[in-house]
Amino acid sequence: MKKMKLFALGLIGATALTFTACSDDDDPDNPNRPILTVTESTIGIDGGLIEATVGTVLEFEWEARKGDVDLDLFEIAVDDVSISETTDGGNTLPYEIANADDEIYTDGISLNVGNSVGAKIYTFKVTDRDGLDDEVIVTVNVMAATTPLATEVNGAFFHIGGSLEGAYDLVNEGVVPASDPDANKDMENTDMAGSTFTGSWEAANTTMFVKAPTSFDYDNATVESATATYTAGTPAAAVSNPAANDIYVANLRGTNDYAVIKITNVDPNDNTCNCANTGKISFDFKKE
Repeated sequence: MKKMKLFALGLIGATALTFTACSDDDDPDNPNRPILTVTESTIGIDGGLIEATVGTVLEFEWEARKGDVDLDLFEIAVDDVSISETTDGGNTLPYEIANADDEIYTDGISLNVGNSVGAKIYTFKVTDRDGLDDEVIVTVNVMAATTPLATEVNGAFFHIGGSLEGAYDLVNEGVVPASDPDANKDMENTDMAGSTFTGSWEAANTTMFVKAPTSFDYDNATVESATATYTAGTPAAAVSNPAANDIYVANLRGTNDYAVIKITNVDPNDNTCNCANTGKISFDFKKE
């Protein structure tokens, strides 16, 4: 009876091959090959594909079963280069399979995908003593890391000609009265006193804005998506006639910080101010 090493083989995201039993009347001219199954427990294998950000450590586990002949060699190659690593079971790859494992070999390994963006091919291969083999190929699509815009704030400002605050500070996340320094006014209403409120604004400082395309994903906005959208657009200090659901990316005061603004309502009849110059614009925005 062969000794079997015990490892958890939780079949997360079922992978390439399934176990099959050897029949009692095997054809000697067509011997049964070994069978290899590989799983990955950090992300999970989906049809042989894994998507991971740079620096991710993948936890691979496998089970190799003999066919008609005992197992002989187990190896892993990354982009066709055989790796020399130590498995969870203390075996050095490539592993010349010991007698204790040559009928069923279960083991695992932790592998870092590294910092290079692009596809990497992981090939897991077991060979028996007659040279018959089985392999599982996993493609790992290594992607750049993303930085979520984790802070969301509800903002608003009013008609500049009214009695309430007509500007907003995106950095300190609050309305700004007319008496405040221009340096704090990232969004200042530009409607004239006595005119209908449109919600239009202009930065009184160096903040600049780019209108995002309708395809922009506000809910899952990241620093990277905000930066890319801003870079692809034409920055302007002023925004005219914003409408509900419009999205703008703001570069805050010439720094490397960005805010993503989603207009939720433009109400020219809002009379919170109880004054002649009515109007209020409401918005949500995200930033780091």
